[in-house]
Amino acid sequence: MTEAALTSLPAKVVDQAIEWSIRVTYSQADDATLQAFERWLAAAETHRLAWARMQSLGGRFDAVPASLTRKTLEKLPETRLQRRQMIKLLSLLSATGITAWTTHATKPWQRLMADFDTQVGERRQWTLADGSLLELNTDSAVRVRFDTQVRDIELLRGELYLISGKDPAAPHHRPLRVTTSLGQFEALGTRFNVRLYELTCRLGVTEGAVRMQPETGDAATAHVGEIWELSRFDVQRRPGTAQEAATWRDDLLVARDMPLADVLSELGRYRAGYLGCEPNIAQRSISGNFNLKNTDATLAFLAQAHGLQLHSMTRYWVRLSA
Repeated sequence: MTEAALTSLPAKVVDQAIEWSIRVTYSQADDATLQAFERWLAAAETHRLAWARMQSLGGRFDAVPASLTRKTLEKLPETRLQRRQMIKLLSLLSATGITAWTTHATKPWQRLMADFDTQVGERRQWTLADGSLLELNTDSAVRVRFDTQVRDIELLRGELYLISGKDPAAPHHRPLRVTTSLGQFEALGTRFNVRLYELTCRLGVTEGAVRMQPETGDAATAHVGEIWELSRFDVQRRPGTAQEAATWRDDLLVARDMPLADVLSELGRYRAGYLGCEPNIAQRSISGNFNLKNTDATLAFLAQAHGLQLHSMTRYWVRLSA
């Protein structure tokens, strides 16, 4: 899309796209709302262009701290939104009261604090100063702070896989830790996966061991092959294998009797826009290994394999029905 095409959209249409994004993508829209949205979307080509531009932002906005508002607006030149419209977007989302807008894990301004980050659908690797290999999954961000005493990797959002380095240049042992707002994970010569949710973190250990320390609870140690969940208050062993938890590194989603709504939620991490299904099929059990590299193809296969209908108004709005 050219710059001329982007700037030619009427401000009123962009405003409407902002409001529809809140009502349809991040609220529990009823059938009447969805039908009204479909009519608006089909009414004009400018509506479809504005909607596509809104969804291509690739992140959710919630109330950005005042000190970061200007930086946030200036850091998003790819949106081509007018400053007035971006401020309106932030204000509207702040006023919705929807839980998703107020959680730590969904604040896109965290990217401004990050040393390394990925966009929606992107996966990247970096070799850190101590020789550790850091890999970030889709829509993730970390801040790295190494000093003379400790090697600290703060997971701000999303998911990481870490292969601990031997830190050969350090004069003495420096603990290697992944920290979050809920607690921390200390590598004990290991490879492990950490995913940050709203109220918990999931840990999968594929080699060695990891010491877990919740913010206010007792510490515990996770061993190779195990899955653990850390909250602010405790840690608990969970079913499953660490290898399956890290299959995203091979561009795979492994589902074992997973509700359809959860499968779509996972696939939705790798694409911009709305992805959902009718409530009456949300709990349908799904099993299989699904390609994360091409989610459009995966959705088409999923629909065909389970006798479902795939509705796509744009690549940014997809819904499954019976």
